[in-house]
Amino acid sequence: MVETIIQNLESHLANLQSIESKGIGASIYRIPEHIMNVNPNAFKPKLVSFGPYHHGELHLMPMEKKKHEALWYFKKSCRGLTTEKIVSGLWNMLGDLQGSYDKLDDKWKKEPLKFLELMILDGCLIMHIFLEDKYLLKFNNVDVQRDMLLLENQLPMMLLDKLYSILKPGKNKFVMHPLNVKSLVWESDSVGTGAMEKDYLHLLDMYRWELNINVLPRWSKLQVSHLGTSHEIRLATRFHKAGIKLEKGWNLRAVSFDENKGILSLPFIEMNANIESGLLNAMAFEKLSGIDNIVGSFVVLMGNLLKKGEVDSFNQLAKGEVLSFLDYYSVYRLVNEHCKRPWRIWWTTLKDVNFQNPWTIISTLSASIGFVLLILQTVYGMYGYYLPRRS
Repeated sequence: MVETIIQNLESHLANLQSIESKGIGASIYRIPEHIMNVNPNAFKPKLVSFGPYHHGELHLMPMEKKKHEALWYFKKSCRGLTTEKIVSGLWNMLGDLQGSYDKLDDKWKKEPLKFLELMILDGCLIMHIFLEDKYLLKFNNVDVQRDMLLLENQLPMMLLDKLYSILKPGKNKFVMHPLNVKSLVWESDSVGTGAMEKDYLHLLDMYRWELNINVLPRWSKLQVSHLGTSHEIRLATRFHKAGIKLEKGWNLRAVSFDENKGILSLPFIEMNANIESGLLNAMAFEKLSGIDNIVGSFVVLMGNLLKKGEVDSFNQLAKGEVLSFLDYYSVYRLVNEHCKRPWRIWWTTLKDVNFQNPWTIISTLSASIGFVLLILQTVYGMYGYYLPRRS
C-alpha cells in the first residue's frame, strides 16, 4: 500500500515540467483570464510589441521595420560596434532572459536563436526611444508609452542594462552612466539615490515605483499618469458632510489623514484610458508576483472615498482587489471614525448653509444677536416680575 502511494506521487512529479519551464523566478507574466476580463483592451498593445507574447500580431507588424532601423542606429551610435559583439554580449544571458517569461511558448525554447534575435531587436528599439527623444515623437507618443507599460509587453531590465553597457562612454554622445539604463528613464537628481540604486525587473516595475515617489512628468519618460496635477477630485457626500478637507499629495505614499484638522491628503489622478491601463498592469504585476499591492489598495481606497460619479473608473479597476495595504486601511478607518461624530456633521452643515456668502453671514449674525436680545429681554422681564423694585 505504501509503495502504491510512493509510485503515485512519483508519477505526479514525472508529469510536471521542469522548474525552469514552469517559470519559477519569472517577472513577466501572461495575464490570466479572470484579470483580463476586467478590461481586455487595457492589457493589449496598440502600436508595438516588446517581447515574445504579442510578437507577430498583424496590427503590430508595421513597427517591425522600425526595430530594424533601431538596430542600425544602435550600431552607428558606437564606433566599431559589430552585430557579432552585440550577440556575443547577450548570448550568456539567454537562459536568464528566457526564464524571465512565465509560460513561454515552446517555439521560443526550441529556437533560442530566434528568441535572442527578438530580444536584441526589441531592446534596441527601447534603447533608441530613450536615447533619441525625437524618435518617439515620430509616432503616437502616448500609445508608445502605454505599450511600454503593459505587463505582457515587458523586456527584462537585465537586457536593457546590458545593451546600455555595450554603448561604452567616450565612443558615443549619449551615454553618461554606463551599466545603468535607469539614468535614461529618470533624471537622477530628481528621484534620489535610493530610487536610482534600486534593482528593477522591467520598465513596469520602475513605473510602479515611480508612483510611490515624487517624480514629476518632465523628469520621467514613462509617465502616462500625472500625480498632483491641477485635476480636482471630490469626496463622497458623507465625508464632505463631516467637514473633511482634501489636500494634494504627490505620490501613493503621501496618503494620510490629520484627525485634528480633518485634512485628508491624497494624490490627484486624472483618469483616462491610458492611465487606467497603466494602473491595471501595475496591479496585475502585484498580484502575479506576490509583492505588496500598494497600487491595488490605492485604487480600492479611492473607490471608497470619492464622490459617486468620480469613482466609476476606480471601482471598475478595483474588481477582485482588497484594501490590504495597512497604511491605507488605517487612513480609511480614521476617516470613518471621524465621520461618526454627529457634532462634526452639524457644524459642517451649519457652515455650508449659513456661511457661504457675506449676506448669509450678516443675516445669521443679525438673527443670532436678535435671539440673544430676546432672551435678555425675557430674563429681565421675569426678573422684574418676581423681584419687583422696592418703593
